[in-house]
Amino acid sequence: MTRPALDSVSHCLFIIIVMVWAGQSAGSAQAATRLDYSTLQGSKALAVVPGSSEVRGIAHGQPNDLAASVTALRVCELQRRPAQPSCEILRLNDERITSGAEILAEVPAAPHPLHLWRVQGNSATIYLAGSIHMLKASLYPLPVQYEQAFRASHTLVVEVDVSAYTPMDLQRRTASYTSLESGQQLEGVLPAPLFERLSTRLERYGMLKTTYNESKPALLMNQLVMLRLLALGYHQQYGIEQHFLGQLDNRVVLELETLEDQLALLFNQPMTLQIQQLRDTLDQEAGIEAVVAEMIGAWLAGDDERFMKMFELQGGDSEMARAFNEQLLSERNVGMVAKIKGYLDGEGTYFVVIGAAHFIGERGIVALLKADGIDSQRIASNTVIATSNRK
Repeated sequence: MTRPALDSVSHCLFIIIVMVWAGQSAGSAQAATRLDYSTLQGSKALAVVPGSSEVRGIAHGQPNDLAASVTALRVCELQRRPAQPSCEILRLNDERITSGAEILAEVPAAPHPLHLWRVQGNSATIYLAGSIHMLKASLYPLPVQYEQAFRASHTLVVEVDVSAYTPMDLQRRTASYTSLESGQQLEGVLPAPLFERLSTRLERYGMLKTTYNESKPALLMNQLVMLRLLALGYHQQYGIEQHFLGQLDNRVVLELETLEDQLALLFNQPMTLQIQQLRDTLDQEAGIEAVVAEMIGAWLAGDDERFMKMFELQGGDSEMARAFNEQLLSERNVGMVAKIKGYLDGEGTYFVVIGAAHFIGERGIVALLKADGIDSQRIASNTVIATSNRK
């Protein structure tokens, strides 16, 4: 797994992945409690209602892993009563998936810091919220302080508001950055063994060579991570940005960056770096489940050191990789801080949602603000945020 897909651009690529996914549900899907899951053949998945031993969906004999996961969730949801929590994937093939309850059980009951800060100006208040871009329903509700800070705000600020684009427009804009030069094919760009590994793995998600052979390695690297997360039950619709974009009311939405800025950063990297990142992703993809579960647990617990340990576990340590990671986080943080300071000079209350890794460390957003003489108050799990003074 590599950093970009869990940082700033994963929500942009989600639509593209859905549009190129070739898998169709087939095989068998059953709402059954008596099936012996271990004996079922083919790509298979088990979805359950958290806390219920009665409601579950099983898909087996599916054409690929993503089809199995999506089908099992759908079958489970058809049985679920409205008052019950949403279904989640607990098994994918023979792999056991960490449940939302297990992740939440690791969060301290005692007061602890959240990935949420308050910055106060003369006439403006800014809440800075560290985001995870893909989550699952079983990790909700969020700590109440996130909801309180959002309700107190009149403006929602995100990195890029992809909801402002139609799916076709987003696909068109993205394709201009993710396509190889005219006449090139990925099969010729990648070393033959690497292309074979990639093709074999993408078949597990129902993707055919015709859908990606003219794409840059960086796109396939991100798609591998996102398809894996989707199959594990993590979805963009439950990411922090989408959660709050779905309850805007009359709030204004502002952007810290442009879609083109993010796409250029991710897909205009040197080809040698793109190929190495793709190779690293294939090497690490199988272990993504445990890393993501622990990283989300650290995020919920406000454990910055453990969060960054998991985050950095995903990145390469070559000179090119370090330079790319510098662009991905530290250099972008400078531009984000400039925008935040601009809001602070104005009026009103802002709820600013940015990838969680951007706030941590000596070159993180909180430290950069402090270096400019702007203090941030970190919100804790026992903090009460007044929502009646929304400006």
